[in-house]
Amino acid sequence: MLKLSALCICGLLLLMGQHAVVADEVAQRPVRIAIVDVAKLLANAPQSKAADAKLKVDFVPREQNLEADKKVIRQLEDDLAVGLQSGVLPGAEKVERQRELRDLQRNYARAMEDFREEVRLARDSAIDTLQAEIVQAIVEVREREKIDLVLRESNYIVASDRIDITATVMQHLEQKFQAQTAATPVPGKQE
Repeated sequence: MLKLSALCICGLLLLMGQHAVVADEVAQRPVRIAIVDVAKLLANAPQSKAADAKLKVDFVPREQNLEADKKVIRQLEDDLAVGLQSGVLPGAEKVERQRELRDLQRNYARAMEDFREEVRLARDSAIDTLQAEIVQAIVEVREREKIDLVLRESNYIVASDRIDITATVMQHLEQKFQAQTAATPVPGKQE
């Protein structure tokens, strides 16, 4: 029993010694601090450009349809104004055209409001996803480069260009995007 206790104590001391050596190595390593321009990454990352392109593909056709509806409403407004000024519209037709125009304007306003809300939600979702990807890329670069602290561009007053890792993170995002694009099958293309 005494031998077992002594052996345990020796093992414990060895472990503590190893932990102290590791802690000492970490303490002797210089602290590495970096900065990153998140706004630049948000604006220029290939993931951002892909998200913008997807939003355009998803919403431009609907926007064009709404624009066409708006032109139809303007034409009806102009036709009604001309008919009213010339006095050639009978009373019943005038009331019917005004009602039809009001219905179209109401439907257009609702459709436009729905469209704007859907675009806003899709854009917010894309931004949230992009921000998460950027944060993940920063974390991966920080771990790979053994950086102790990464500050956002707005959290410091002055810094050397030497500690700016924005370009490194951008390269990392580009590599991830290329790998993801290469792994994604193209619709309609069979291998």
